[in-house]
Amino acid sequence: MERTLVVGAGIFGVTAAIELRKRGHAVRLVDPGPLPHPLAASTDISKVVRLEYGADETYTALSEESIEGWRKWNRDFGVALYHETGLLLLRRTPLAAGSLEQDSFEVLEGRGHRPELLDRAAVRARFPAWNADLYRHGIYNPEGGFVESGRVVSRLVEEARNLGVDLREGVSFARLLEAPSPGGLSPRIAGIVSTEGERVEAGRVVLALGAWTPHALPWLASEFRSTGHPVFHLAPHDPEAFRPERFPVFCADIQATGYYGFPLHPVSGVLKIARHGLGRPMHPESPERSVTAEEIRDLRAFLAATFPRLQDAPIVYTRVCLYCDSCDGHFWIARDPERPALVVAAGDSGHAFKFAPVLGSIIADVVEGRNHPLQSRFRWRPGIRPARWEEPTRSRVSYTTGTAE
Repeated sequence: MERTLVVGAGIFGVTAAIELRKRGHAVRLVDPGPLPHPLAASTDISKVVRLEYGADETYTALSEESIEGWRKWNRDFGVALYHETGLLLLRRTPLAAGSLEQDSFEVLEGRGHRPELLDRAAVRARFPAWNADLYRHGIYNPEGGFVESGRVVSRLVEEARNLGVDLREGVSFARLLEAPSPGGLSPRIAGIVSTEGERVEAGRVVLALGAWTPHALPWLASEFRSTGHPVFHLAPHDPEAFRPERFPVFCADIQATGYYGFPLHPVSGVLKIARHGLGRPMHPESPERSVTAEEIRDLRAFLAATFPRLQDAPIVYTRVCLYCDSCDGHFWIARDPERPALVVAAGDSGHAFKFAPVLGSIIADVVEGRNHPLQSRFRWRPGIRPARWEEPTRSRVSYTTGTAE
């Protein structure tokens, strides 16, 4: 069997390499390293795992499968990297049809889950760190929570090695390696060339380049956008108020504010809050990849209104998380029709990590030419420009001005 080369060991790449190896493929996985890569979206201490996708039952069903996968990984790995704290979605105005919270509640109830509707009294009694006079409406779902993302990637890299994946760090993608085809046909893909000029040959190539995708693949530059999003780690003065039982993973009127966050981290003891919004266009290696004074001011205003006990909590660390945004918010996991030996797995759009237990299978199906249920959604689709963004938690509003951007 020809070797399959997977380029990029983030959550798309490492899960693809593992699944392909389990299916009997000879797999080489390359990455610039070190792993987890410090600039990759898969890095950091935590990522949200949730079932809530508004009225979108396709992603909800995939999330159900993923949560079962996270629970299984906890058992198989012998360590709890997925923490089922539940998910709290609060908003400042009543739930209404078309809102993330109302639509999610109805879909989850219809699928046999048990989300709870909350009012101001319930918020004040159960989640005292919140400003219940402002955030008076919402839902709580005991399913969902967060994963320790950096540790997950490290564990999956170890799993890949144990399965016999040939993993090489220190290899950065420069371009595809092409070989002439017989009969004057278009050149065939024969591997990649690294930035150091090394030829890494393979019969099939999976490019899982994350936010580097639009910069490394010029024929897809108009289909993706790499965007930076601020992440903050805080040291609360009153840590007890922010433990999971009283402060689960949350989305704070996220369609309007963009803010979401986590309870105290079980290892580092910090509290992470980040913004899932439009972001700033930037290259992953941009010198401007740092949190701005304006983003800090926005955070402080949000904290003062939402979590009064955090309004002056020290910020102990910041970073900018890079998304690879597709034009519609859906992943792009498909074979290049002009390069049949090439599969592109990209377009995380800021919501892919939760699907880690199922991503590898989806990518491997595409590599093997099998049909999969999400083929039409994640298909090769150049030039498609939908009227609206289709991932329902992503804020399209400026927190500072309150206006759509």
